[in-house]
Amino acid sequence: MANHIHTLTAPCAIHISGISIDFSLSEKNVESAEARIGKSSRPIDHNAGKIMRQTFYPPIKVSLGDTFSLRLRYKKRFRKSHEDIHFDLDEIPRTSEARQEYRKSHDNIKIVVILAGNTITEHVEQPGSTSDTTLELQPTTDKIVQICPRFRILVIGKTGVGKSSLINRAFGVHEAIASTHKPGEADIDHEFISPQNDRFVLHDSKGFEPGDEGNVNIVQGFIERRREMSLEDQLHAVWLCFEIPRAGGRLLETGTEEFLALKRSGKLGNIPVVVVFTKYDRFINRVNRTLNESSLVGLSSNAVKELIKNTADAELKEICIGPLEKFAGSDVPHATVSSGYHYFNSNSYNNDNNDNAANKGHAETLARLIQITEERVYKHVAAEASVMTSMAQRVDPGLKIKASIEVGKRRYWKALASCAAFQDRRTSDCLHVLHTDIVRVWNFHDPHGYLCSHEFRTMVVNMVDKLDVGSPINPDRTMAAGLSTVGAVAGILAVLAGPAAPIVLPIVASAVIAKWVYDVYKLSGVVLQRFIAYIVDLTLVLQILHLVSDSQELSRRVIKLAVASYYKSPISGDVHSRIQEYGRTLTLLERADRDTLRKIIELMELYRIDAKEISDVRAQIPTVDSIPDEPW
Repeated sequence: MANHIHTLTAPCAIHISGISIDFSLSEKNVESAEARIGKSSRPIDHNAGKIMRQTFYPPIKVSLGDTFSLRLRYKKRFRKSHEDIHFDLDEIPRTSEARQEYRKSHDNIKIVVILAGNTITEHVEQPGSTSDTTLELQPTTDKIVQICPRFRILVIGKTGVGKSSLINRAFGVHEAIASTHKPGEADIDHEFISPQNDRFVLHDSKGFEPGDEGNVNIVQGFIERRREMSLEDQLHAVWLCFEIPRAGGRLLETGTEEFLALKRSGKLGNIPVVVVFTKYDRFINRVNRTLNESSLVGLSSNAVKELIKNTADAELKEICIGPLEKFAGSDVPHATVSSGYHYFNSNSYNNDNNDNAANKGHAETLARLIQITEERVYKHVAAEASVMTSMAQRVDPGLKIKASIEVGKRRYWKALASCAAFQDRRTSDCLHVLHTDIVRVWNFHDPHGYLCSHEFRTMVVNMVDKLDVGSPINPDRTMAAGLSTVGAVAGILAVLAGPAAPIVLPIVASAVIAKWVYDVYKLSGVVLQRFIAYIVDLTLVLQILHLVSDSQELSRRVIKLAVASYYKSPISGDVHSRIQEYGRTLTLLERADRDTLRKIIELMELYRIDAKEISDVRAQIPTVDSIPDEPW
């Protein structure tokens, strides 16, 4: 049968792949927003704080003659109102570039419309084309990986600044991949790809040494060459690393100042540059040692820590942030990163929680660096590259959940109630693509493919089968008020993670899989609840797996530990109870797709663990011994 799928490339049309709305500087409180093209509308989701953003996949086509506007709904003290912001299509450029932005400001509300050029315009199926049901279901991540298979980063810094430990920890590898060259011999064009995490590629630069301004030209030329390449080979971000100097020390050498001036002038293009101040924990200890002990008399341990941090922040602003902003302006963000050494380890105010405080500080600072990077990549490079940033990093589970939502919204999650691709398919095939997308985003070191095995998929299905749709809610399986996700899983993990006997699962991997998996997908309230439960259960199991695996190679024992901990915790019962309650109020009407997507996002956000909480959990559980492994 002939395939009539082709690409629409009408020169008079524009293709919108995303919209972001920033009202942080506006006095107006935007409650919700939607893009309105002709008679259709698309919601813009809240991202964080006073920022909304939405990615459209495939991009929305706006033809000549269509109207395009944003409807903003404002929340006031006693009433609500709305306003339509109209766009003149003649002012929006048509582009053949891979990505371009159109910016508009309205009452201090900053609006960015992301345009997709013809080079990445999605294929649109035309009438009379091959039916979805005759084609194999494809994971959404297939397309993303095809466009951008790896997050590509350039790390610049002098020898000894801590580049290797930074990269190893951020991307969960255990080899100093940035130190395979001798000092001073870094080749910026060489690609470092770790076998432990092939979702990122590293380029290393030796930094800007005094008297060696020629390296600025090398870096500039490298960035310019990469800018002309496809998204796969483009540079997606730059980390410029400095060790925090002592008071009176110089932060920026002549070459560094020249590089930052190039960035400020726009000669480096839109490539995101993030300045990384390393060894922040050592800097804290140094500040601690210089404090007058008489100023600490009578203060509690927490008050001492707060005083030290405030003093350190003031000094950091003077010796680092001030000089940086002088040459880079406000468009180059910065982050401090700890090395994992102890905080507050040199005076009489030590306490037994020093190790945990150091690790917690290390996790928090590193997560903030990753978050800043992902935000900049989304804004200045491409949505696919920002998803790959989140996939590549192994620090922040929140970003994994955010990327899973981004992937899900592109096709399958946003249309569970009306997804033509699922109609008349076997349920197991539908779950297969959902499972594959979520597992790929989390990007564990899983060389044996355990997470895609039949055994693990059966575990998740049988866990969903316990939903018992329509049965009364069991109060013993729900979370007590005020109990956090961390509190709910920490104690269970501590008990199960011991080195005693093999982990016994309440849901057996080798058991016969639930019968409904072999049914043909037909929309109903029961089916919709099961699909929501599969997505949320799998995601929260992987979140716990992130906690216990700590970037190590996965074993069956560690996976079983994550599954058992989630199932035995009150979280699973609470999730299923909320899905049951949602199912009782669900009406399969026009808004069912949007409401279902919102429910999935709501549940994921409700039980999401922040990076700063990871160390709290890890401090409460013993190291999980995965060798020797055990059977399913």
